[in-house]
Amino acid sequence: MRTPGRSFSNLASNVPLPPSPALVVDAIDRRTAVIRSKIAEKYEESGITEVADTARETLSSVVAVQGLVILFELYKLRPEILPNRYAFTIPAIAMINRGPWPISIPDLFLLLTSSFWGPATLWATTTLFVPLLASYFINLSSKPRTRSSHGPTFNYTFDPLVFNIVKALLVFVVFGQDATFGGWIDLENVARINSALYGGYKGALVGTGIGTLVTLYDAIKK
Repeated sequence: MRTPGRSFSNLASNVPLPPSPALVVDAIDRRTAVIRSKIAEKYEESGITEVADTARETLSSVVAVQGLVILFELYKLRPEILPNRYAFTIPAIAMINRGPWPISIPDLFLLLTSSFWGPATLWATTTLFVPLLASYFINLSSKPRTRSSHGPTFNYTFDPLVFNIVKALLVFVVFGQDATFGGWIDLENVARINSALYGGYKGALVGTGIGTLVTLYDAIKK
């Protein structure tokens, strides 16, 4: 019979071992670096970096922030003035264990009725058209006149600060105080818009406050 020590020594001599732990760590580091470089290469080829940089550059402006505020108001208003209606149903798909799926789309026939155009015109007039008109003629973003300039030049075609001030005044007077301006405004449309906007007219005022703060911050940087 052989002693256990000799058996274990023979077994250990047949097991392939690396020369040193440092070589193992170095091999793992090289493999990790190769995998990381391939992932980075695929990430650059996908174009995600360019898309992210373009989106960041586009959204980092006063006009973009103001546009997002208006789009959010329009997103909340659309179900009230153009509600969804049932269109069709997607049949059940047994392969993915999915039941019937009803699909609803905006009722475009309402575009032919005053139920849509009444509140839509009122919202667009008080929150977009009149503020834009006022911010065009009352433009405080003029640049200093130079010798080469033949007329006044402006940082913005429509002054965002004046836009938000006029919008805030109209929203407060029309939607907060129910002013009809001699019967020109239907209070039913006012109530519908107030119920649709997030937080009512106060939510719209918060949006004008956000636009004002972004405008002042941009002016301070310049």
